[in-house]
Amino acid sequence: MRGFIVAVLMSVPVPAFAQSSLGITGASFSLGAFEDQAGVSQVEGAASVDVAITEYHGFQGDLRFSDTMSGGVGSIGGHLFMTPREGQKYGLFAQLSDVDGRALTWGVIGAEGIVSLGDTTTLEIQGGLGAADDGLDFIHASVATAFEVNSAFEIELALDVADYDEAVFRATSYDVGLTARYSPEGAPWGLYASVNHSGFAGRDGQPDATSIGFGITVNFGNAGGVDARSRHFRTVDPVVPLLRRGLW
Repeated sequence: MRGFIVAVLMSVPVPAFAQSSLGITGASFSLGAFEDQAGVSQVEGAASVDVAITEYHGFQGDLRFSDTMSGGVGSIGGHLFMTPREGQKYGLFAQLSDVDGRALTWGVIGAEGIVSLGDTTTLEIQGGLGAADDGLDFIHASVATAFEVNSAFEIELALDVADYDEAVFRATSYDVGLTARYSPEGAPWGLYASVNHSGFAGRDGQPDATSIGFGITVNFGNAGGVDARSRHFRTVDPVVPLLRRGLW
């Protein structure tokens, strides 16, 4: 699987996105792995594509894979957004996910926005609700800020929270992540490293855990950076924290 993804990334010509007759304005790909404090390693990959609908409206499509203790999770999602003015990007999103080896499917819908706080900083807020076909309901919210240290180096700090209120499981998950990204000026590829601290509070709370991740990214066309219009919306799956620990 890893070899296939890398081959796809390397075979896509950069000019195809800048001049696409399909309205594709940019695309980003990432492939990485993370390891928790218990030494358990898991793989994750993602791809996002932006399509221009009008000068001020667009669509972002997402594909994502996450390795968990409960099986591999595949997700497909979409964001319908508008950019009413420079430094602002707002939209609605929907996401559908499924876990391999189990009859478990869930969906999430919500609203989101990215605003520029000056030339080097963006703030992103997302909130939504979802349900699984086995009766699990949840709500979630996230906030993230990205800061461009220079033309090659970026730092992002994010907080993701989800609340599960079920008879068999009642808790609130939280995940604080710090990610550093490096991409040589003018190069489509980059590297990232991350540290995440997560846990569950409430009746069925769980001990905190810390994980370290690293990987590679590739951006084509008008994608990446801290400009609100070109920055892709984050993809957050509120069920994955449960599956990563084998809690659901």
